[in-house]
Amino acid sequence: MDEATLCADIARLAALTDRLRPSDAEDGVAAEANIAAETLRLRSHPEEAAALAAAMRRLLTLPHQSAFYAETGVHSALGFLLEFKQRLGQRLLPPAPDPARLRDALGMIFTRRDDDVWLSIVADEAWVELARALGLHQSSHLAADEVLANLYEALRLLSYRLAGAALDRELLRAGPDLERHESPFLAQNAALVPLLTAPGHALPPDEVSHVDVLLAQCDEVLERVRRKAAQKGISIRLTYLLARLSQLIGRMRELFDLAAELDRLPRAVRLMKTLLAAEKQRQRLLPFVGGNIALLARNVTDHASRHGEHYIAENRTDWWAMAKSAAGGGIVIAFMALVKIKLAALHLPPLTEGIAFGLNYGLGFVLIHLLGFTVATKQPAMTAASIAAGVEEAHPRELGRLADLVQNVSRTQFIAVLGNIGLALPVAWLIAMASIALTGASPASPAKAAHLLHEVHPFASGSLFFAAVAGVGLFLSGLVSGYYDNQARYHGLAARIAHQPWLRRFGAERATRFGDYLDAHYGAILGNLFFGLYLGLAGAFGVLTGLPVDIRHVAFSSANLGTALATLDRAALADALPWAVAGVACIALVNLAVSFLLALYVAMKSRGQGFTQMLGLGKILGRRLLTKPLSFMLPPPRSP
Repeated sequence: MDEATLCADIARLAALTDRLRPSDAEDGVAAEANIAAETLRLRSHPEEAAALAAAMRRLLTLPHQSAFYAETGVHSALGFLLEFKQRLGQRLLPPAPDPARLRDALGMIFTRRDDDVWLSIVADEAWVELARALGLHQSSHLAADEVLANLYEALRLLSYRLAGAALDRELLRAGPDLERHESPFLAQNAALVPLLTAPGHALPPDEVSHVDVLLAQCDEVLERVRRKAAQKGISIRLTYLLARLSQLIGRMRELFDLAAELDRLPRAVRLMKTLLAAEKQRQRLLPFVGGNIALLARNVTDHASRHGEHYIAENRTDWWAMAKSAAGGGIVIAFMALVKIKLAALHLPPLTEGIAFGLNYGLGFVLIHLLGFTVATKQPAMTAASIAAGVEEAHPRELGRLADLVQNVSRTQFIAVLGNIGLALPVAWLIAMASIALTGASPASPAKAAHLLHEVHPFASGSLFFAAVAGVGLFLSGLVSGYYDNQARYHGLAARIAHQPWLRRFGAERATRFGDYLDAHYGAILGNLFFGLYLGLAGAFGVLTGLPVDIRHVAFSSANLGTALATLDRAALADALPWAVAGVACIALVNLAVSFLLALYVAMKSRGQGFTQMLGLGKILGRRLLTKPLSFMLPPPRSP
C-alpha cells in the first residue's frame, strides 16, 4: 500500500473518531448517543460506510502486525527496571510515528490520551451495531486470510514466550513441581503450534478444548505460586514474572477464542477495546508501576498484618495484657526522652545530632520490642491490613463481625496509648524529681522545659502538622517491617542462619532457635530502627533545608510534659499546662489517624478494593459509636 493511501485512510478514520468522541471522556451517555447517531447516518450512506470499512481492512491487513496483538498490554521480558526505563524514555521523547505500523496508526486515529476512557465505557453492543453498519460483519472483512494470519502468528509468538518464561529460575524456585512433572506451559506450546499452520481452516473443536484445559492448568500453577508466595515471600522479579505470565495467558485466550469463533465480530470488538486501552495505558507510567507493585504490596501488608494480629485485643484478658505491655513501653520511653534531652544539650551539628537522636529512638524501640513491650502508635500501620483483609473476605451480611474487629482495634489502640502515656509521663516526672533531689537541677533547664511545653501546644506551634509527619513515619515503618519479613521468608533466613558453620559451633539447636527468632523478628527490628532514624533525622532535615519539618510523637510528648511538670513552678504552668494536655491528646489522634489511614489505603489498593466498599461498614460503626461510644475504648464485657 502506498503512503498516500495509508495517510488518507488514517485521516478518514480519525474524522470518524472525532464524530464519536464525547466532549467529556467520562460521559458514557454522550458517547453512546454519538455512536448511535453515527450508526444511523452510516446506514443511510452505504458508500461512506463502505469507504470506512475498506480503510479499516487495509489497516488490519498491514503486514507484520502480530507483535501488536502479542505485545500490547503485556509486560516485556526485560524485567521491571528495564521496562520502566524504556517507558520513561518513550514518555519523555516519543519515537516518530510510522503510519505503516498498526500501533502508530491507531495512535494517529485516537489522538487524545483519555480516549481509552470513553472507548471502555461504551457497551460492546453499541460498537457491534456500528461495526455492522460499516459492513464489518461480512466474512470478507473479519475472516480475511491476512487478518487471521496475523492472529495466528501472534498466537504462535505468545505460546513460545509463555513456554520460555515458565522456565525462568524464579518461577521454578517458587514452583518446583514444574520440574518434577510435565509443565502445562510447555504442553500448551506442543498442542497449539500444530493448529496454527493453516489460517484459512477452522480450528478443530476438540483441540480447542484441549488447549483451553492446558491454559487453565497454567492458571492453576500461577495461583499455587501466589499462595506459596503469601507464606514464603516474594521478590520484585517474581512479582513481575507472575504478572507477565498472567497477561500472556489472558491474551492467548482472547486471540484463540477470536480465531476459533464463527461469529467473530463481538469478540473482535472486545479485543480492540482491550488493545486500545492497553496502548493508552502504555503511555502512562503510574499504572505500570502501580500494577506491578500491587502483589508485592499485598505480601508486604499481609506480613505486617500477621504482626498486627498481635495488636488486636479480642477479650478482656488481651486488653489488660496490652495495657501492661504498653505500660512497659512507656517506662522505656521515659528514659529515651531523658537521653534525648541530654543529647540536645550537647548542641551537636544538625546532621550529627539527628543521627544521635535517631539511634536513641531506634535502639530504644528495638529494646522495647525485644522486651515484649509495645509502642502504641505502631499499632495502626500493622492492624490496617487485617481490617482490609476482613473487608475483602466479608460477605455484606457479615459486616457485623468486621465491625467487631474494628471495635477491637479501636479499644486496643486506646489502651495502648493510655498505657504509654500513663507510665511515660509519671516516670519522666519521677526521673526529673530524683535529679532535682540528688543534684539540685532538673534534666531540663526552665527555659528548655518551657520550650517543651510550647512544642506540644496545638495551635501556637506546628505540633499537629509535625504529628502528621510522625504518622507518615509510622506508616512507612509498617511497610519496612512487612517488606523485610517478606524478604526473610523469601530468602529462607531461618534455614540460612541455622546452617552457618560458625553459629553451629554453639550447638545446632541454638543456631536453629536463633534463626527462627530472627526469622520472626527480622522485619520488626529493622522497622523499629527505620522509625527511630526517621524520627531523629526529620528535624535535622528541616534545619538543613530550612523547611518546617519536625516530628511530634505522643509518647515522647507526654514524657516531655512530665519533665516540664517537675521543672517549672505553678506560675509558669498555669497558662501552658491545659494547652499542653490538649496538645498531647491531639498529637495522639493525629499520629494514629495518619498512620492508620495511609496503611489502610495501601492495604486496600493492593487488594484492588476501593473505599466505597467501606461504606456499609462505616454505617454500622457510626450507629455503634452513637449508641455505645465507650465500647470503642473499654474492654468487652465478660462472657457469661
